[in-house]
Amino acid sequence: MKIGPVEGTPEEVNNFFQNNGLNPLEYFEKPETSLQTRWLIIPSAFFVALFILLAFVGDNYSKTKIVLFLSGFASSVWLAVCVHIRFKTAWGAGAIILAGLLIMLVALGVVKPEQLTEYYQNEKSHNK
Repeated sequence: MKIGPVEGTPEEVNNFFQNNGLNPLEYFEKPETSLQTRWLIIPSAFFVALFILLAFVGDNYSKTKIVLFLSGFASSVWLAVCVHIRFKTAWGAGAIILAGLLIMLVALGVVKPEQLTEYYQNEKSHNK
């Protein structure tokens, strides 16, 4: 067992710390526990359920559609935060938020899927 400049058996390392008046617990940190998978599944399930509900709600229910849209977007933000906590990736979290917003806009009927692909193709050709 080797800890920095100290090498030996666990008992020798422990004795080294005790003989020098050091507390080994002050030098070692427990690894952080990973976020459980259920905290990724719950917001994902909410997002999918709200997306489906929003896609099938009629045009007569505009306030209901707004509530479903905001709830669905909030669940995608919740999922992004959980992904960021578990995997420590800001890019992944940002991509989830953007994808969630675009998916909910399509379900709301503000944007059509064809418009997204046309916009992407136009941006791609302008950046060349």
